[in-house]
Amino acid sequence: MTNIILAILLVLSQALGIGGDIDRKIEQAMKAELGKKVEEVKVKSHINEGSLMTKGKIAAIDFDLKGLWMKPVRVEGAQFQVKDIRVDSTKILTGKAEKCIRSIGDITFRFDFLPKDLTRALKLDSPNIKDPKVSIEGGMVVIEGKYPVGPVAVPFVVKGYLTYEGGSKIYYRIQHAKLIGVGLPGGIKQSIENELNPIFDLDKFEENKKEEFDTCEELIGRRLELVIRQVIASGNRIIITGSI
Repeated sequence: MTNIILAILLVLSQALGIGGDIDRKIEQAMKAELGKKVEEVKVKSHINEGSLMTKGKIAAIDFDLKGLWMKPVRVEGAQFQVKDIRVDSTKILTGKAEKCIRSIGDITFRFDFLPKDLTRALKLDSPNIKDPKVSIEGGMVVIEGKYPVGPVAVPFVVKGYLTYEGGSKIYYRIQHAKLIGVGLPGGIKQSIENELNPIFDLDKFEENKKEEFDTCEELIGRRLELVIRQVIASGNRIIITGSI
């Protein structure tokens, strides 16, 4: 995830300023930074120019990204709110926005995943699950597929919930399971669950680039710490919210 946070911070450090359409400036800079990794970018800034000039403070800037590719899965929607941005107002006023950021408060986020995108991710990351299909029923995540039992790939259906158990990983915990219309033996059920998990790993989104962590922490003026607030399956999507 830090590659996205880094892109946001780099764009802010270069695009902030007085005058002109600041939201459009940031949108254009974000699109240029992310390229084909995003389909649509919208930005809404909450800037009081008086507060910016006298205190070097920006209340918040909202980022709404559609069709974001965050390896290994496509994200239907990613929303970030960057709060309490402190800048060097002298640099802003003189048009020298580069490296103007002094510190940034909380960064909150929300990711929306569609079942079809999770299906595609399972095809890439869970090779022993053949022909996976993900859907949502009554707040539960339903996964269908075929699992090898001896020499045969046997059809199965499992229903369960997504849980956050610390760290950066989101797990899938099976509540109900069937194998060709009968109850799934405990050993096979556990094997399927092990194969599916973790269903999301936000560390993978970071692509494990330590230099990105270092650059982000230098720009933001504090340590980065990922906190997951909520993981739910609602309607036709999976929603993960949290802060950094």
